[in-house]
Amino acid sequence: FFFKQKTAYEIASCLVGLGDVYKRQNCNCDVFCNCPMSLGRAVPNSPNGKCFSWWGINIEEGYAEEKWAGFNPIKRETKGIMDLSGLNVAILLEVPGPLGSGGWTAGLYIDEKASDDAADALTVIFSGQAGGQTGWFRHMIANFLGVKRCSISYKENDQGWSFTIPEILDGRIEHEPGKERGEVVKVSNLKYWVAPEIIVCKGSKRSRIRDHGRNWDFTGGSAEYCAVDWAGP
Repeated sequence: FFFKQKTAYEIASCLVGLGDVYKRQNCNCDVFCNCPMSLGRAVPNSPNGKCFSWWGINIEEGYAEEKWAGFNPIKRETKGIMDLSGLNVAILLEVPGPLGSGGWTAGLYIDEKASDDAADALTVIFSGQAGGQTGWFRHMIANFLGVKRCSISYKENDQGWSFTIPEILDGRIEHEPGKERGEVVKVSNLKYWVAPEIIVCKGSKRSRIRDHGRNWDFTGGSAEYCAVDWAGP
């Protein structure tokens, strides 16, 4: 990656994911993806043993230090903080085996509403260069497909959630019904790096991503929704 600066950040957001093999995006795994319980050590429970997925991150509240943040001894003043609240980020992810074994191929999509500095900060965070919970990305990603600035929309309805990028991502997931009517199925008290609690979901009809020579349909595949609280370095 070409971003080398250290960016302090904090993000409280919702991660919506479906994946071929892994929860963070609609994956091609069977419901429920085995990554959270195995902490990324298990072979994906998908038909091909690989994980294809999309991730959608809606940042409800977040900030990052500006590139020039810190104390300026010449001007004798402290520089500022960028507000990342209200921005959306999406990821296309291809993993050839167990999540924790690396070799990932990843493409990053950043909200067109983000300023250039905010987009740079989000690239630093989601490429792993800023440390924190996403810091291990820099060790796992072997092939980075680049960054696209896009219109990204996020919606919630009674059945689940959607994440949309025109002509690229039509990501839709719905929560699995629980024993009690109206109650979702949750996996709690996890040691998983993403979040300690995950709502079990599946891909809605025609949930798919098409970009970078990939055309993945995750209808019925494993999916998840979780609140995350990430910070770094």
